[in-house]
Amino acid sequence: MDTQLSNDAERATARPAPTRKMTAGLGGGVLLEWYDWGVYGFMAAFLGPHFFPSGDPVASTLTALAVFGAGFFARPLGAAILGPLADRFSHKKIMMLSVSAMAIGSLIIAALPTYSQIGIIAGIVLLVIRLTQGLATGAEAGVANAIAIELAPPGQQGRFLGLISGSFIQAGIFGSSLISFFVSAAIPSATMAEWGWRIPFLIGGLMGIFVIVLRRELPETLVEKAMHHASEHDRIHATTGNVWKALWKARLALLSVVLVIGAVQIANYAWTTALPNLANSVHKENSTAVFGIITAMGVLWIIMGPFVGRFADHIRPSRAFIITRLLLIPAVFTILLYTEPGIGVFALVVFLGGTVVGINMSLYNYIAVTLMPRNIRTTGVAVGYALGVSIFGGTSSYLLVWLQQQHLLWMFSVYGGVVCLLSVLVYWAAKKRGHVYVAN
Repeated sequence: MDTQLSNDAERATARPAPTRKMTAGLGGGVLLEWYDWGVYGFMAAFLGPHFFPSGDPVASTLTALAVFGAGFFARPLGAAILGPLADRFSHKKIMMLSVSAMAIGSLIIAALPTYSQIGIIAGIVLLVIRLTQGLATGAEAGVANAIAIELAPPGQQGRFLGLISGSFIQAGIFGSSLISFFVSAAIPSATMAEWGWRIPFLIGGLMGIFVIVLRRELPETLVEKAMHHASEHDRIHATTGNVWKALWKARLALLSVVLVIGAVQIANYAWTTALPNLANSVHKENSTAVFGIITAMGVLWIIMGPFVGRFADHIRPSRAFIITRLLLIPAVFTILLYTEPGIGVFALVVFLGGTVVGINMSLYNYIAVTLMPRNIRTTGVAVGYALGVSIFGGTSSYLLVWLQQQHLLWMFSVYGGVVCLLSVLVYWAAKKRGHVYVAN
């Protein structure tokens, strides 16, 4: 670990400055990824009856959320395939592939015929689109964050990662809730249910085209310089199975990455996807009010990103992580306050627990990146991220709504609290064994 830290210090002066174009290119893809998944989550209550019709609207919503989760389960495979390809051939091309899949998928969903028009094929096509998007985005976080940590000014890694992986993520979540709010407020409820849900997907596809243009303007040589690919030997080394051997040696750190990401994604999707769907489909709250509250929470999350990063730089990332993650344990229990209809209680839960969730969302990617050495950082973070998001985040929304229907909502909070505690314990064990490579 000491050698790695020394090499990082020696190379700090050679790293390129994080230009606005580089920041926009990296962050724009991250924003679009979270907008895309956020919009699907928000629209699940409307998608369900159109693509998975049932006599019970909650059952239709659960099926739509199951498709939501299926997209997440494709991410680890995408990370395993695309992560090494990014190291071997081109980080830029993998980032372009990812954002293109998100944009094209959103445009197709915006125009996709429903069950009443083409039958069961409608649901199958929707599932294929989500699986394809999951595969393509599997390496997005690993590539973007691995490059971001290399571009960050020395001593300001937390602030820069807080911007890329905090504010841009939150901007994507905020954008999805803001668009959902405006569309819901602008058209009648019946129109929203009939075809208005298509509008946020169309907007996402158009946003994707803009991000594609940004990333096309990004010179590959700048990305190569940021990643310090200085020799042909490094490229040859990346083509062998040694990357997987190195990842196996760092398996405790990989497990820590999975839990660091997974625990916060349980909470993230509980707040940004499950609670809005619970409010809309189960408690029959006013959808415009629901989206407005989630949008306001998103504004708070965007603002806090760089500040949380600076806080981590000031007191050390490990301390900041442990403090904020332990605070997340009681936060997930605030969900238990929302067991009956009531928009006021919904707002209380969103802001009371959601503030702590937002703090953790601003920090988790930085912590994950610090756990991987440079030679396997892209692949390690991509695989760990994909596993954490798919296993824990992808199932969170479905699990919360289903447990609420079974009158067992308390089990979700216990589950979330236990995974949060495990993420702290495993991170501490990895740190003690020298698996922190950037700063601790």
